[in-house]
Amino acid sequence: MRGGKAVAKILKMEGTDFVSHYPAVPITNDLLDEGIRVITTRHERTAVSMADAYTRYSMGHKTGVAMSQIGWAAHNLLGGLGQAFDDLSPMLMMPCGLSMDALDKRIFDSTKEFAWVTKWSARLNSAANIPGLMSMAYTRLRTGRPAPVLLEMMREALRGEISDSDFSYKPVAGWKYQGNPRDVEVAVRTLLNAKTPVFYVGDGVLQADACEELKEFVDLVHVPVITSMKGKSAFPEDHPLSLGMRGRALWMCMGRADLVFGLGTSMSGAFGPPVPAGKNIVLCNVGEYDVNLYHRVNHAVIGDAKLVLRQLIEEVKKQTNGSGVRKNEELEKEIAQEKALQLQKWLPKLTSNDKPINPYKVVWDMMDTFDRQNLVITHEAGNPREQLTAIWESLVPRSYMGWGHTTNLGFSWGSAMAAKLMWPEKLSVNWVGDAAMGHNAMEMETALREKLPILTVVSNNSGYAVYGPREKSGLGRIGLNIVSPSSIISYATVAEGLGWHAERVEEPDEVIPALKRGIQAVNSGKPAMVEVITSHETERISTRIPQGYQPGKL
Repeated sequence: MRGGKAVAKILKMEGTDFVSHYPAVPITNDLLDEGIRVITTRHERTAVSMADAYTRYSMGHKTGVAMSQIGWAAHNLLGGLGQAFDDLSPMLMMPCGLSMDALDKRIFDSTKEFAWVTKWSARLNSAANIPGLMSMAYTRLRTGRPAPVLLEMMREALRGEISDSDFSYKPVAGWKYQGNPRDVEVAVRTLLNAKTPVFYVGDGVLQADACEELKEFVDLVHVPVITSMKGKSAFPEDHPLSLGMRGRALWMCMGRADLVFGLGTSMSGAFGPPVPAGKNIVLCNVGEYDVNLYHRVNHAVIGDAKLVLRQLIEEVKKQTNGSGVRKNEELEKEIAQEKALQLQKWLPKLTSNDKPINPYKVVWDMMDTFDRQNLVITHEAGNPREQLTAIWESLVPRSYMGWGHTTNLGFSWGSAMAAKLMWPEKLSVNWVGDAAMGHNAMEMETALREKLPILTVVSNNSGYAVYGPREKSGLGRIGLNIVSPSSIISYATVAEGLGWHAERVEEPDEVIPALKRGIQAVNSGKPAMVEVITSHETERISTRIPQGYQPGKL
């Protein structure tokens, strides 16, 4: 068989549901013949974003695959791959290459150019080595610290022939490992001896599909839970021990913690809560890379989050004679009080009737309108990220997609469409700003063409967040040449022109009715946009403990 056919067969054997690409790849027909859906995006970066997000939504059960054309098209992959690499997403990138004899003629070489944003890069240079190299790729994707893998598909490989007798391939399960039992024993002893511990949870718990184990562990030891931005939704945020990733309850527990116990996280503090200096730290993570990377740890357990959590649960039962730790009702009351004070301070913004509309009110109205048990929501970088993570309470795993260590505007379009591919029955929402509308918003056409009805809610403050003309700096006023007032630009009109259901909202009491009509459109199979004319809101709920903060006092 041809090499291109062999690639398609292996992808099917590895459970590939779809391949996202732009603008075309030479094995499209081979993929379709194998029953693999092919989605053509409007930009290479979105193709990467869809594969990246789909991988993360699957919680370790699926590997997203993206492809691109040769050289000049592959240049456009960098932003997406950089995002996936920094966010530790084990997706497979397969750009096309030229012929082998062109490599010495200064032609773009994907294996070299993207080596720094992939875990492993290799080249399919003949049909005969396709099974072996793809097996190696999936081994690296499904074992150890997660990150993207790249296989460049050369012409000789795709056009060459491999005999049926030489085509021998079995799907790769990958390997996951437990923590050292002695390390687990010490970690649990340290936890049980701590007086005011906190858990710091990252997306390693989500990637390992370990959310049930996490909740069981928390209920067993009765320790409050902080999450990183990417770890948000790993633990139900309506739980009495949830501290979220911002605000008073977090400040209280992190400030007085005598132990920070990390689970599936590097605790970098990037767009999430930093760990104050001087804290004792236990870190449980999938690999050694994150140990002592941002903080000197007192103890570490290396292993898959799901397997390690099961070990931790059993060890707690062993060290407590099966009883666990008695429920601390006073702690739950203190957490509830801090959350109530937080709400008291912010409720005027959340329920404001001001015009332009306060963006925090839009987030609050979305929480009031959407079924959070049957939804997936993501955001764009900048103010939409800060506003959503501050207010939104996630109730079920992967109902929120946190991202942004490289803060690439435009990621949410691919992410929202990937969520719709993963869960067609769920409402998929992306919350974006007017700046993000300039990045990959033509993917609205992709959503319509591919019948992926997502709901986009736009916060249009005509100010490019903090970069607009209202913001002063030492350089003077920024952005005067790139910001158009909402009286001139109507993103809803653009969406309507692309075939979407679209509404523009300027009255505060019209937000919820417009959201409900957007849901109705989505349920009928049509993507929808609700553009809200918002104020230039600069106040944020901090991830850091503010100077002068006192528990119980506003």
